[in-house]
Amino acid sequence: MFGKKTPLTYENAFSRAAGMCAKCEQCSTDILKKLSLWGVSMSDSTKIIKKLKELNFLDDNRFAKAYTHDKLHFSGWGKNKIRQGLWAKRIHPDIIEKAFDEIEDDEYIEITARVILNKIKSTGKLTFNRESKIKLIKFAMQRGFEYSIIADIIRTRIVDTDR
Repeated sequence: MFGKKTPLTYENAFSRAAGMCAKCEQCSTDILKKLSLWGVSMSDSTKIIKKLKELNFLDDNRFAKAYTHDKLHFSGWGKNKIRQGLWAKRIHPDIIEKAFDEIEDDEYIEITARVILNKIKSTGKLTFNRESKIKLIKFAMQRGFEYSIIADIIRTRIVDTDR
């Protein structure tokens, strides 16, 4: 009843992989994992990846830009966390840096501020002592934002109760 499935043929595997790429951006690593799960041989997998790239279904540059944009704008991730996610998907460091070139500094700072201010609203605190600031900094750093930007936002936009 639950026996092994037969591996997909080259044509079926290519068709399924192309369909995945057509629905949303994919990276080479994710497609290779899927092909392996489907029982496709490594030689066929390599051919499928090559053909998908030739037909412009698969492009790691395009994937990195889309991933960076979506994680920054929709998930509220900072550059460090995005870089780590792309690294985990085995995206080349040069491609990652090109994707970050698309982000304007002012836009990045505003998104960082929005994430921090939303966290403040969710805690219900309007003023902060030293301990609260440390917790806020840790939260923002876990989201992947840089300390210098976080500290600047906290220094300029948050009421201080330690003074």
